[in-house]
Amino acid sequence: MSLSLLLTTILKHYTEGPPGKSWDLKFHLSVAALKNDDRMLKLSIEEARKQFDQYIGQVKDPSNAVVKEVVLDERYRQKSRIYLEKVLKQYEDVLDEKWKEPSDGLHGEWVYTKEESKNNEFDKVILHMHGGGYFLGTPKSERILTSICSGHTKARVLSIDYRLSPEHQFPAALCDSVAAYLYLINPESDAGFKPINPKKIVFLGGSAGGGLILATLLFLRDAGLPLPGGAAALSPWVDLTHSMPSFLDAEVDKADIVPKILGFRKIGPSSPIADEYIANAKALSDKIAQKKPNIVSHPSFTEIPQIQLYCANEALAIPYVSPMLAESLGDLPPILCQVGGFESFRDETILFSHKAANPHEYQLPSYATKNFKKSPFKNPTKVMLEVYDEMPHAWHLFTFSKHSQIAFERCCSFINRVTSMEGENTSMIDLFKEDVASSSVSISPSFIAMRIGTNGEIKELNETDRDCLKWDKIGVVPKENSSTSALLELHENTSSNEVSAIIHADNIINVQPHSIVIWHSTDIASEFVNILNAQYEPLQYQLFFSHGTPKWYSNNL
Repeated sequence: MSLSLLLTTILKHYTEGPPGKSWDLKFHLSVAALKNDDRMLKLSIEEARKQFDQYIGQVKDPSNAVVKEVVLDERYRQKSRIYLEKVLKQYEDVLDEKWKEPSDGLHGEWVYTKEESKNNEFDKVILHMHGGGYFLGTPKSERILTSICSGHTKARVLSIDYRLSPEHQFPAALCDSVAAYLYLINPESDAGFKPINPKKIVFLGGSAGGGLILATLLFLRDAGLPLPGGAAALSPWVDLTHSMPSFLDAEVDKADIVPKILGFRKIGPSSPIADEYIANAKALSDKIAQKKPNIVSHPSFTEIPQIQLYCANEALAIPYVSPMLAESLGDLPPILCQVGGFESFRDETILFSHKAANPHEYQLPSYATKNFKKSPFKNPTKVMLEVYDEMPHAWHLFTFSKHSQIAFERCCSFINRVTSMEGENTSMIDLFKEDVASSSVSISPSFIAMRIGTNGEIKELNETDRDCLKWDKIGVVPKENSSTSALLELHENTSSNEVSAIIHADNIINVQPHSIVIWHSTDIASEFVNILNAQYEPLQYQLFFSHGTPKWYSNNL
């Protein structure tokens, strides 16, 4: 954190107050550092990952944690690919085929406490997927989280280093997640443990990792594979269309750390990864245009250039990409969803939870409703939804705060309860009545939804939480992202008759001298009109002398 940001935040904290009344100075500074550190967005993917790894390398591992690296045999990916190719066949025309390419094995790490290391039996296992927008992060980046969960649940955690985009687009990460699960329920003879009972496995993930574990649940259900005991999704990213109100809410933006950019970041400056991505995106776009696939989508998907590094726009409504948009979220194992009241993912998490617990009532989005009738999965999923007052995205990682500690205690209680559940007919009332000590919260056999106050008190969902269920643009990509623009700043040096131009845009890939740059805020790359192009001179005149006056013109393009 820069000195100026430090002083500004301290001054604001004591004069205007923090965005959340319960935030102490340390919490406020932590959020401000993440919110204002936009350098990562302007770096190449390679450099962003390098700096991220350097930062994570400075974080000490918890003193009571045991970390053991593991490499899963490539045959688990091969098995996973067989299942994926069958289920995803209907979507193959909108997918980048590179996900099928073999690699050097699937890496991950076991995390458990020193006390648990004395136990040779794996009584229960947590399968963890890290966050990072699908383009950033490693198991080490969330080791503090996995070690806490291991300590509170006395479980071993397997955290997977799944393949990242944009080099490996959907469904590469899903393939790796499924492969890791297959490894747990059918390990190699020298793995050091016996096959784990699926009901003793709980999925855990936050942000993109939260979306990935929920997508994995959907896939396992649809593929007819054994389902795990449950899943704990922390601030899950389940709507890659960014369609819900909280993502667009200016008040939420004041407190949340998630950048209000479609896709969260553009490809960035020219680099080997960026250049390959742009070429692959163009090839995939041409393939889609030629194939004209008939899959569930919305016209808004094709009205703008590609918004995600993770997949083509035409793939946004695939349920394993955006679980919130699935035709049905029924017949899944018990799910805990925790989300902050001050975060962009709030509304999509709330809607996902309601859809899962009440499949017949929430058949959304409208363009996918017709498919619900064909779905064989219409039984309610047991869901516990917890919305935490005043919390921004990723508050779980601020482990020094009481807010994080409360959330972890409840998360680990959920894991312990679902792995000790006897029979699938156990209701939410029987399972969690001890955790809901409030008469104001209504509980049904399949659903518990509540607000968690800043001191851990339990309350009903508020009006804002319920309003998102009436949103009429679910699954519709916003047309504009007003938070980014390309500003052309022109300077004329009258003494030398020279002109210089400064282009302020995060996703300008490179700048060609003496060229006109054409860029829109949602483009994955800029376009150039070279000085030798026949259109250069007339276009230059229109841009620079747009009012027909002999002066330079500067404006937002």
